[in-house]
Amino acid sequence: MRIMEEAPLRDLRDLAWFERNLDAGISALHLDDERLIAGDWDGGLHCWDLEGETQWTVKASNRVSGFAVGGRWLYAVCGRDVVSIELSSGEICWEHELEGSSDLVACTPEGETILATSSVFDLEMNDFIESTIWRFNSEGKLLHQDSIDERPWAISMRKDGVAFLPLSRPRCGMIRATPEELHHTPLPTSSPATCGTIAQTHTVVGHVDGTLTCIDDGMVMDDDTYTNQPGTIESISATEPGFLVSIVIEQGAVGAGFGGAEGLARSYDEKGKLLWQIETELGRNIEHVMYGPVVNDQASAWFTSWDKRKSVVEVREAIQGAPLLRSESDSRVTSIEGNREYLALGLEDGTLYLIESDLLSRRLSSIDEIKDESHRSDLAEKLRRLRS
Repeated sequence: MRIMEEAPLRDLRDLAWFERNLDAGISALHLDDERLIAGDWDGGLHCWDLEGETQWTVKASNRVSGFAVGGRWLYAVCGRDVVSIELSSGEICWEHELEGSSDLVACTPEGETILATSSVFDLEMNDFIESTIWRFNSEGKLLHQDSIDERPWAISMRKDGVAFLPLSRPRCGMIRATPEELHHTPLPTSSPATCGTIAQTHTVVGHVDGTLTCIDDGMVMDDDTYTNQPGTIESISATEPGFLVSIVIEQGAVGAGFGGAEGLARSYDEKGKLLWQIETELGRNIEHVMYGPVVNDQASAWFTSWDKRKSVVEVREAIQGAPLLRSESDSRVTSIEGNREYLALGLEDGTLYLIESDLLSRRLSSIDEIKDESHRSDLAEKLRRLRS
């Protein structure tokens, strides 16, 4: 394991395949092999093809907080609603008002079954007091709903419509949601869940106490692949073999002696071996981690951090950890989605960047060529001085 040096500074505008500027901050992204969809804080939903041509724009009730795509439909949670949109046209097929604020949405691969969650926040208690899990069919018919005292923080859904939802307090653990009912299952830690992601063959859940739980088809995998981290898990990416994780270390906490760092991000291989890590200075948390476009024959690893003044995007080689680039912005990165061909970044000021693999590789190669030329010039100048 290595602690890595800082990457060279670059402007994202010079690296972007295309850039778009929305009137409101970006709150959610969906990226696949055909399209990029962005949701904003004012309820706008915008779809482009991967060449940057606008396909459609529609308006929902309020802030878009998440997407799920199945078959020919896009499902979005917006304000208090779950909305069904036809992918090809942007036409709103149906919408259903939920109780409280809509939070999460997931669907089966063909989009025939949809699961959404909503929660009620008590301002006096400063906590969530109730959540509801809703199940719909593709025509918008409500099939089942049930309320619980905890808030789910992720949804993993199987092809048969059975879903798994890791929970916060008081029970923590996990909900197994079948078409008929909800079943509660304990997890190896009693710590509340903070985030979760669907990996290639399983679901990885992060917890407040730094535990990473691996769930395979509803079974909790009890092995040493997912070890405890020195702080609260902030985000996880697991679209490649292995996984990336970001951690928040509170000042004074055990492990906060990592050079006084408050933010820590780690890269692991598929067997759980720690490959490398990066750290941030005090007051700067790493908020997002994501695997991105292939560079130098391997996926890239993207990290975004924020210190209430400046946003930093840092990119590494996913396996070797070599620094590729670093970019800074006055606007906070609020959403990120990536795959081996593209990566999308959404900012609080409404800026949207799409990064493409081949163009990114060419831009980074040009940086290396400039460095080599500069190095050769420096050597030549030293030789001239020695001879004079």
